[in-house]
Amino acid sequence: MHSFIQLSIIVLLLPLLSFVLLIFFNRRLPRGGDFIGVGILGATFAISAYLFWNIIVVAYDPAFKLTWDFTWIDFGNVPGVGPLEIRMGIMIDNLTSIMLAMVTLISFLVHLYSTGYMKGETYYGRFFAYLGIFTFSMLGIVLSDNLFSIYIFWELVGLSSYLLIGFYFHKDSAADAQKKAFLTNRVGDIGMWLGILILYSQFHTFGYEEIYQHIKAGDFHMSQAWLTAAGILLFMGCVGKSAQFPLHVWLPDAMEGPTPVSALIHAATMVAAGVYFVGRIFVILTPDALHVIAFVGAITAFMAATIAITQHDIKRVLAYSTVSQLGYMVLGLGVGAYSAGLFHLLTHAFFKACLFLGSGAIIHAMHHEQDMRWMGGLWKKMPWTFATFTLATLALAGLPLTSGFMSKDAILAGALGFAEVEGGGIYYLIPALGFFSAMLTAFYMGRQIWLVFFGQSRTHLKPADDHHHDAHGHDEHHGHHEVHEVGWNMRLPLVILAALSVFAVYSPDPLDGGKGWFMHLVQTPSTAVMSVAPVHGREIQHADVMHQISHDDIAVVEGDAVVDAHAEAVSHEEGVHHGPVYDDPRQAAISHAAHANHDTAIQYSSIMVACGIGLALIVYVFGFINPEKTAQRLRPLYLYSFNKWYWDEIYDATIIRGSLLLSNILAWFDRNIVDGLVNGVGALVRRVGTFSGSFDRYVVDGTVNFTAFFVQTSGSAMKKLQTGKVQTYLVMVMLAVTGYILYYFLQLMP
Repeated sequence: MHSFIQLSIIVLLLPLLSFVLLIFFNRRLPRGGDFIGVGILGATFAISAYLFWNIIVVAYDPAFKLTWDFTWIDFGNVPGVGPLEIRMGIMIDNLTSIMLAMVTLISFLVHLYSTGYMKGETYYGRFFAYLGIFTFSMLGIVLSDNLFSIYIFWELVGLSSYLLIGFYFHKDSAADAQKKAFLTNRVGDIGMWLGILILYSQFHTFGYEEIYQHIKAGDFHMSQAWLTAAGILLFMGCVGKSAQFPLHVWLPDAMEGPTPVSALIHAATMVAAGVYFVGRIFVILTPDALHVIAFVGAITAFMAATIAITQHDIKRVLAYSTVSQLGYMVLGLGVGAYSAGLFHLLTHAFFKACLFLGSGAIIHAMHHEQDMRWMGGLWKKMPWTFATFTLATLALAGLPLTSGFMSKDAILAGALGFAEVEGGGIYYLIPALGFFSAMLTAFYMGRQIWLVFFGQSRTHLKPADDHHHDAHGHDEHHGHHEVHEVGWNMRLPLVILAALSVFAVYSPDPLDGGKGWFMHLVQTPSTAVMSVAPVHGREIQHADVMHQISHDDIAVVEGDAVVDAHAEAVSHEEGVHHGPVYDDPRQAAISHAAHANHDTAIQYSSIMVACGIGLALIVYVFGFINPEKTAQRLRPLYLYSFNKWYWDEIYDATIIRGSLLLSNILAWFDRNIVDGLVNGVGALVRRVGTFSGSFDRYVVDGTVNFTAFFVQTSGSAMKKLQTGKVQTYLVMVMLAVTGYILYYFLQLMP
């Protein structure tokens, strides 16, 4: 076995070891065993960093891939199916090694941060155990080489999130949030499982590569419609895990868990799983499936951004920003900007983890106050938190010189290119929603920065009777607590994550992520599904006519690149690397159009971000617009945003109450029809039984008893006649003869 495979197995199992040790022995260990969790995750990250260095930095090969598998269950020769076995395995490529490093680093930093934030918790050791199983589950998804294996770890991620979201299980809101997250995700997971079954029924394998090769070779009998359905059903898993419309409602409520959990869920584990999974199945998605994915992502990005602008809770604003940014990632994958979508997954993980941990530092310093209306003036008291939080905010808003600027603009360029290739029209709605969401993002993050860090402290303005139940379940009033900077165990993770939000980590060009290492090493794979797509006004079908596309039609593009066969022949020794030759001309055309729209996307995005920041300054800094009065003037729109588009109310009125109504109808049917029928039959049987018992008792038993009585009575009478004495018999004979004579003479008398 290759040493990289062995190390990846160790990376997978170490967090599981942390879980086992802490779940059983945390009460017997000093400090709840937190040092075990931090130490093991530190070692896990160190090994992941070693893999990252050797695969990404040393090898620097876009085609790098290692696989290893084994037979997990062998069913033997099944009649009608043939040999049937389920295999488990590991696949390591550039994307895997990057995800391993990202997940383990953020998990390690969350562990370290939690030693300060969670100090004094009743179930302190159990919390670190849950972090371990959560990390193990996500790493399993990253390393899996087949759909069955990923589904197992997929459900483990769901279980882990359930445990951590409801960590404060004594609070009704936390218990409700964990159930909401778990049940909402089950909806998506059912669809995902159906998609897996469709593919298995066709290809008799769960392995990614085997399915890819079968589809590419045309070795299947299902129609394009069935393949599209399978892709959309698989995408339902992402809709649940990555909180896409319409299953987005669970993620904002997930903030009921401790803030370090929010950082882990919103950055590296649960929500990242859905986007990563779509990246893995990208090559089998049909154009129709990708269209659905693109529109879902665009709608989600816009909808969540409109909700975030009116929220008061600091974590809820960040939660909806996560939903919006996940929409960007899904949008990117849907429009074919594969590298850009996954690039945003990486950059977002770091700046969003920084933001959530930063909000946790603020909440911790404010003694569990989360309402931004009662904050203000914190930049002087918490300079480290302010600096890191601001840098991460700039990355989220997509300002130049940040990582978020490069990845988000690459997605928007891909959206513009996609709309062009698809012929415009309604497809321009996708980039339009993306650009408008960028403006809203800049506005609500500018609003958050101002309300939290600038102006005068508004703690004293909080109503005296407005008490807050903190994370420990205690009733507190926070008006008289001194705010201070957090300790270094909470500060260091913020500094590291903020540093990873700078453009230089990913690309030497702050305006073009395509010139960086990520989009060089994680290139758009050649799709296995052929399509018919317009390329500069011409219809190009199938790979065998790719040579018809001229050099003017397909240009050399870094990152999401397309080149012709001649350009691919340029040697690496010359220091030039080009992307793959796409089998599908539609994919080639989109990539070319995305490259052509790169500068346009930067211009539009910069304008929208400037408008968003400018609006935030006008409203909250200069005070030219009063937000309260504006909210009153636009009350219907304000309430629509504040109440989250009323999705919870809509689901409550339709699905939840509909389910309850159906349950009540079924209960009535069971009680009155089913039970009535059963009870009626029972009553009939009981009456028949009663009649049968009476008949048996009075008729059958009466006849038998009368016969016995008659025989007994007559026998007793006859017994007296049967004395055995001759004298008695002679007397009886004489009486009989006398009686006969007497009778005879009586007959003779006239």
